[in-house]
Amino acid sequence: MSDHSRNTDLPDDVSDVTLGFCVAVAMILPSYFGATLITDALLGRAGLPLSPLLWLVVAVPLAIALVHVEDRVQSRSDWNRIEWFWYTGGVGALTLPPLLLALLAPLPTLTGLDRGGPSMVVFVAVALLIVGIVVRGKLRGTA
Repeated sequence: MSDHSRNTDLPDDVSDVTLGFCVAVAMILPSYFGATLITDALLGRAGLPLSPLLWLVVAVPLAIALVHVEDRVQSRSDWNRIEWFWYTGGVGALTLPPLLLALLAPLPTLTGLDRGGPSMVVFVAVALLIVGIVVRGKLRGTA
């Protein structure tokens, strides 16, 4: 993490913003896959739910804020008592709303896909993202 002692109003450097964005996306992707499984396979609704992706508009700033204040929260004397709440609350705030949005207001797109198609689209996108990260790491010599 970065040194937060200079400015408490905004992230000190790009790393807080970048890490917050990555945390939000990393939490949303498995949740989005779960949302497509629920709406597509379980409920039989046609199309790819768009509403869980719209949660990123809220999740990214929330994750950036969580990353930004995490050092200060962890340095508190009562950290041991609030650690569980901090992590489960953060994970819950980033993963549960996409599932609820998929159930309550799916905003279906790509409705012409066959049953199982929306889940497969998300699964392939997540798999390609993981493969891309691994290949990039191999090419850069960091993986």
